[in-house]
Amino acid sequence: MRKFTSLLLLPLFLVLPLFAQSPGKAPKPAERGSIIEDRAARKLLQAGDARIELGENEKALEIWESVIERYPRSQIRFEAHLRLGDHLLKETKDFDKARLHFEAAATDSNENDEKRAYAFLNTGICFYEAGNYGKCFSIMRDVIKQFPSSSEVNEAYYYIGLGHFKLNHYSRAIEALEKVGTALSAEDALIEKVEAGKRLYVRVDDQDFAILEPGTRIEIRCRTKGGDEETLFCDPVGRDARIALGRIPTELNQAKPNNGTLEVRGGDQVTITYVVAHTAKKGFNEKRIKQVSVVGNGVARITDGSYQRDLPAAVLGKPLHLQITDADHDTTDGADKIEATVQIFRRKTGDEIDDELAKRVASGELTEGADGEDLKSQIDPLLMVRSIPVSLREQEQRGTFRLAIPLRLGSAEGVLTGEPGQTIRLVYRDDQNLSKDTIVRTAETRIIEGNLGEVRVTRTEISDEELRLKTQLSTASALTEVGNYYKEFGLNEKADLKYTEALEVCEKIHTQANEVGGKLLEQTYVQLWRIYFAMDQLDLALSMSRRLLKEFPTSSFVDEAMLQQAHVERKRENFPRAISLYSSIAKLPSSPLRGEGQFFTAECYEAMALKAPANQSAQLFEKAFLAYQKVYEQFPDSGRVGDAVAKMAAFYYKKEDYSRAIDVFENVLSDHPDANFLDVILFNYGRCLYKLNRKPEARKKFAQLINDYPESEIASEANKIVEALKKAGF
Repeated sequence: MRKFTSLLLLPLFLVLPLFAQSPGKAPKPAERGSIIEDRAARKLLQAGDARIELGENEKALEIWESVIERYPRSQIRFEAHLRLGDHLLKETKDFDKARLHFEAAATDSNENDEKRAYAFLNTGICFYEAGNYGKCFSIMRDVIKQFPSSSEVNEAYYYIGLGHFKLNHYSRAIEALEKVGTALSAEDALIEKVEAGKRLYVRVDDQDFAILEPGTRIEIRCRTKGGDEETLFCDPVGRDARIALGRIPTELNQAKPNNGTLEVRGGDQVTITYVVAHTAKKGFNEKRIKQVSVVGNGVARITDGSYQRDLPAAVLGKPLHLQITDADHDTTDGADKIEATVQIFRRKTGDEIDDELAKRVASGELTEGADGEDLKSQIDPLLMVRSIPVSLREQEQRGTFRLAIPLRLGSAEGVLTGEPGQTIRLVYRDDQNLSKDTIVRTAETRIIEGNLGEVRVTRTEISDEELRLKTQLSTASALTEVGNYYKEFGLNEKADLKYTEALEVCEKIHTQANEVGGKLLEQTYVQLWRIYFAMDQLDLALSMSRRLLKEFPTSSFVDEAMLQQAHVERKRENFPRAISLYSSIAKLPSSPLRGEGQFFTAECYEAMALKAPANQSAQLFEKAFLAYQKVYEQFPDSGRVGDAVAKMAAFYYKKEDYSRAIDVFENVLSDHPDANFLDVILFNYGRCLYKLNRKPEARKKFAQLINDYPESEIASEANKIVEALKKAGF
């Protein structure tokens, strides 16, 4: 029977988790910068933002880079790293350089967990875009593990699914993408939620997608109660797919139909419509409709005067700046209001704590635990001395409500007053959010006496000639990327045309880049070698990467240049030279490609063993095994660990060490769900169990292979074995 078609949706948040550091000694965290430094850095950061608004992108990048150089202790430098990373990732497609900025913003010294998470997510996205799916899988799996209840998990599964799709692992792609949201049937009346300003994912499950022509896209209509209407196109995933996946950004704003963004309001609803060509009940062109509520997750903050940085201390005599962000209350085109409370607390005295403890013990409210817990730890050390209601007004930034209120010394009624050492708490009841319950959002700071001072910021300029050359270099990079996409889809003639255009642009600016020198010349060399390698002009690619190594020995692209050289030598079957280069990469102390170098070293030894005479192959296979083992032991954060362990297991099977092979198989299946060759692992696992006369268990492994990897070349062989075992009574 045909499975019932379902429509699935999911809100998406763009923030993410812990990224594993490169092996070796961790860098000493920089000392925390002062508030004055943060203010200066913030103004410089905003100067870069202003350049972006004027379309002066390259000048903006220079200004953001100067934030990092001038204020190496300020927390604002992490925001500069994120802006640079976003531009390099989304605009110029320079994934390697973008990743370096995201990694810098993902360190423990970044005190803003939300921005740190965003940096981790985008680190993984950079690896995905660069085609390093193994490393992408590793980071995204860390996201799922480190943040199991966060919405970032959905984004992680999304990229895991796309990565497996790129690798033609269709079953694993679908398995991951099916976890992006919750499956609902057409009759399910459950209304899900999307947070305004975040991406909305739409996933459609329809068995009819398997018969669609390649390249066919599924049309979905999204309509809001506020009047916006957008068409969303979902792409079928995998070969013989039954799942189509798409996403659309949402924004708090007036409805502007058919502009590619879903404009929403607080309390809005989005109606999603999909027309099913055929249904399980033999119906035709039936509509599937799903409704999603628009909500806002409230955030309460006490900030500095720019509303950019949380305030570590509030100064008596200065205004207190309050901010609440909640899309639920942006319900009109005008400036809406939101209600909250400001509370002042002082610390309880020792006598007050003892009196409260005695009363609560006497009433039976507090009882001593079995572990002898100190009952005083259950007493709140703060006592509220006053509370005043406040009304915050919406700003031009939709869903953001602010208020500046004077903080005075004393204890007068009706105004905000306090004394040094007391605590201020902003309290806001968030009645509508992504959870089912009301959540009390709070923000706190301490009251102090003092003056935070003022700052000045200077402007950063770059030459028009350098700007022109950088713009042309970005054009060459974009043309190369387009060529890569054409090549991926087998459109080689169109790919060559784009590579030729990119090469012409690079060759025109090469002479001027030599005159300017520095980073510009380095980036020109990198772009040229990438173009040559894409065009299969291996000698020219080698020559350019060697020039880069010679003239820029400390370049951040050195490891990538060496890797490309090694790939060229391996392609030519010059394995000793390739092994030398791969091994050198594995020895670079801080390169993220160290694990790649070690893994490819092992693959070279294995390739040599397969071509060698019988009397030499055993020794080469042993070298390959030891090289794979080093990936597992020395580069545990590498995206190649699962593949390396899978290879080790295959060697054990060849040696007929079946018990040891089974141990490794179990390790791969439980700890490395994204490893390549999992179909081969299951096949050999079944064969080992068969050899050990554990035939019922062997049949289960072969059946798992058939179910999980029906597209595998060895699935048919596994099916024959299962049928034979059935006939034999196992």
